[in-house]
Amino acid sequence: MNRQIALLDLAFLALDRPETPANVGALMLFDPPPGRSASNVASQVVRAYRAAQPGMPFDSIPDLAVLALPRWRPAKHVDLRQHVLRMTLAAPGDLAQLCGRVARLHEAPLDRSRPLFSVHVIDGLASGQLAIYLKSHHAYWDGRYALERIFGQLHTEPGPIQPPFFAAPPQDPPLAGDQTGASGMAANLRMMVKQATAARELFGKLAARARAEHASAQLAANRPFAGPHTRFNDRLTAGRSFACFSLPLEAMRRVARACDATLNDVALAVVDAGVERFLASLGERPREALVAMCPVSLRAPGDQEATTKAATLFVPLARPRSAALQRLRQVATHTRAAKREFGELSHEAALDYALLVFGLWLASHSLGLGAITRPAINLVVSNVGGVTGTRYLGACRLVAAYPVSMLADPTGLNVTVLSVDGRMDFGIVANAGALADGFKLARECEAAFLQLERAARRTQSTAARTLDRKRPR
Repeated sequence: MNRQIALLDLAFLALDRPETPANVGALMLFDPPPGRSASNVASQVVRAYRAAQPGMPFDSIPDLAVLALPRWRPAKHVDLRQHVLRMTLAAPGDLAQLCGRVARLHEAPLDRSRPLFSVHVIDGLASGQLAIYLKSHHAYWDGRYALERIFGQLHTEPGPIQPPFFAAPPQDPPLAGDQTGASGMAANLRMMVKQATAARELFGKLAARARAEHASAQLAANRPFAGPHTRFNDRLTAGRSFACFSLPLEAMRRVARACDATLNDVALAVVDAGVERFLASLGERPREALVAMCPVSLRAPGDQEATTKAATLFVPLARPRSAALQRLRQVATHTRAAKREFGELSHEAALDYALLVFGLWLASHSLGLGAITRPAINLVVSNVGGVTGTRYLGACRLVAAYPVSMLADPTGLNVTVLSVDGRMDFGIVANAGALADGFKLARECEAAFLQLERAARRTQSTAARTLDRKRPR
């Protein structure tokens, strides 16, 4: 079945160049069951995956013929031996070596003559664990849908080695109808009318906001082009670095409660502090607050349409040199204000806002103004959601799931997080020209969280003593 390619998915295909491959994925680590080696399990997983039948969109390739509407065309034949690959790490097989291998795999563009995905089953880790790195084109799905497709097919109890396949057809059909022929053209026309209406709405909101800012001298919360230039805004190269780390969710919740913040605010504050600490170690501490782009899902509950449905917030982070709790409170204030502004827009207008921002950024660079204009954003921080409970691939327990996202101008840093089984797992993808060793940033983020946790504990202890003194004796 041919399907029209949605506008945002078409944009991801257009971004797909050697320096900016639109690859997204995940690195998952599993503990094999007692008595089984990772090598033995890897062989079984590869056989099971290669025997599966891929479903939409993993059975399709982009058809961008000049005289026709862009569409997804079913591939005539899908040879899963080209998509499901086995590899073994050489000694020492540590996490840094695994992440280096993932970085090399992730930076390679996908072959458009075949469906745009690959699965790499990796053993040889010193930990004895099995690693699976999934890679797909962003035009196939967004983070929220990927979360459902990948982890929704893992089991909640251990069982026989019959691993499900994330590229297999979903059990529930997509909510969206057939987009072929005349019906697809009608749907596209309806979408164009919606976007035109949304554009009028958006420009009206922006004009009103500009008048309010002028009257109050306060900056809007959703504010791109407000951050400083950092090394992560230098021109992207084809090289990538990847690193990962995890934080305990319960400790993050305690910190969030101490500052009336959310888990997402804590993640933002940790990344903000980690980036500032890293830049400061190079003598490049920013003089102004960084601006993070934070994708927001536009999916309705149960929506399984294979496409990208997300808009973005542009969140100013904390002032440089802010104390740990002060940083978190600033981030929480800014994200609340950004969400309020976002909530005032229709979904179509919210999407138009992101497209307008990056259109202006690309226009400034095409005119040679990049050296004198501020970058639209400094980094991307994305929370794709969470998976409740423990998950298993056959009898192999999932112990970590690190997102591996894409980079595109104007930023060479993307930190995406995923919550699984009591942890928040952070995946750091960076332009190798700006950050050759991603674990340097990972360590700074971990140190920033420990500092934040200690500050929250002191605040809570002080509050408890104050309350105790006020109690009648």
